[in-house]
Amino acid sequence: MENVCPECRGTLRVKEKDGTVHPCYKCLSEGKMDQHDKNIKDASDYGIQL
Repeated sequence: MENVCPECRGTLRVKEKDGTVHPCYKCLSEGKMDQHDKNIKDASDYGIQL
């Protein structure tokens, strides 16, 4: 079983109690988020609406 981040549960995003959403800083600091991934074409691939 793969280790899943307890803060974001693998989504790479954290939703706070007040409704704000931000990147998971733990995953970001551990290098799990790659902004230069060749398989990702735009933000919608991550489920983010700009």
